[in-house]
Amino acid sequence: MLNRSRPLGPAILSAMLVWACSLPATAAQGPAMPIVTVNPVVLKDAAQGKDILLRVTAPREGRRLPIVLFSHGAQYSKDDYLPLAEFWAAHGYVVIQPTHIESLALGLPRNDPRIQDAWKSRALDLRKALDSLDEIERQAPFLRGRLDRRRVLAAGHSFGGHTTAVLIGAQTPDMADKDLSDPRVIAGIMLAPPGLAPGFRNISWPPDARPALHIVGMDDIIPGFNDDWQAHAQYYYQRSGGPQCLAALTGMKHYLGGTLGRNRTEEKTPSAESMAQIERLSLAFLDRYARDTKDWDVLRGELLASRPPVIGLFECK
Repeated sequence: MLNRSRPLGPAILSAMLVWACSLPATAAQGPAMPIVTVNPVVLKDAAQGKDILLRVTAPREGRRLPIVLFSHGAQYSKDDYLPLAEFWAAHGYVVIQPTHIESLALGLPRNDPRIQDAWKSRALDLRKALDSLDEIERQAPFLRGRLDRRRVLAAGHSFGGHTTAVLIGAQTPDMADKDLSDPRVIAGIMLAPPGLAPGFRNISWPPDARPALHIVGMDDIIPGFNDDWQAHAQYYYQRSGGPQCLAALTGMKHYLGGTLGRNRTEEKTPSAESMAQIERLSLAFLDRYARDTKDWDVLRGELLASRPPVIGLFECK
């Protein structure tokens, strides 16, 4: 397993390399590869008046590597969600995880006015990361010349699902900054997004929004916030067109069986079966849009016809 690194002092911020052995993979997913993590990579963002801390995880070898921008849930950080980040990296993706402004890891007081604009600054963090790929390569030199900048995807959990929606085309009609999307991002995965929950910006979907995969839990209910699990699927139902698909996992709560990682105690219903299906779904979806493989079309057809017990609902538009 990968040794998790802690943020270091400025003198050695970009020098931290963590090597990992191959992770397990099914035959359908192909062999996993050794991965490398550089943590933290620090981006100076003058426009936002802050530094953005990144965790960058990638295969040790290979060229023309697609990029996944991953946005964490509210108050978490770049050092969470490692099960998925490491899995995707072990299957050929460069995963870039920023720590957003409301993260508890930054230690800001909860009344800091910048936290109120996190819905906006989160999208700007991911766009800044894309603008700064040269700097990322400078601080993570093993990546130099290996990034495929034409194949960029986004993914996120909870608040990060909302951020992913914004990045792939969702607009905020009630705000001055209506469109914070980035045309460089070709598709997105939303894990347990908040939907139309209180406190989140209303969104609308234009016809040209990019492809999406929504994965939600059928026991993800928080009274007074989301009173029905289908609230997390509202971004799917609200959007008239596609291509997009929705997978709802039986018995899974907000962290979907283990997405957050073992360094947290919030996951009350760990499920290897759920995580295996999330890995299978997400990798096939990423490969479809980053590598033009047919695995997603085959898997989608299989799930529309017959689902494993852990997937209680699967549909597409």
